[in-house]
Amino acid sequence: MNDCVCVFRLQDKAISIWESKDFFLELDPLPGGVEAVKEMAKMDNTDVFICTSPIKHYNHCPYEKYAWVEKHFGHDFLDQVILTRDKTLVCGDILIDDKPDILGVEPNPTWEHILFTACHNQHLGESCPHRRLLSWDDDWRAILDSKRK
Repeated sequence: MNDCVCVFRLQDKAISIWESKDFFLELDPLPGGVEAVKEMAKMDNTDVFICTSPIKHYNHCPYEKYAWVEKHFGHDFLDQVILTRDKTLVCGDILIDDKPDILGVEPNPTWEHILFTACHNQHLGESCPHRRLLSWDDDWRAILDSKRK
């Protein structure tokens, strides 16, 4: 019984952190991520969008996610933000995301899910059905090129 109480207290603490003011705004970009996205955006026949989900208690989240994009990519990139709780409804060729299971209304989204490796999905290893990007130093260009053929 004590283990369950401890887990819930840790979960409540984690939730209170990501619901706090400035949490999203102060997140550092992943190494190489800003540069990779900017390079993608300059590529021919490539439209890049940042598709992100708001948290359920979103007092600060939507504003801060837009402010973060403006801070790291510039004001003009704000038109490339898609804020949605259901990414399956977004049309595209590729979705690079760290969440292993992206579920929603559409059972067969148009995009291929490329799993971006993060601490919470490393355990999946070979059992993961998705192609992976280990980091932004990985060959993301080859993944984009694979959709052009």
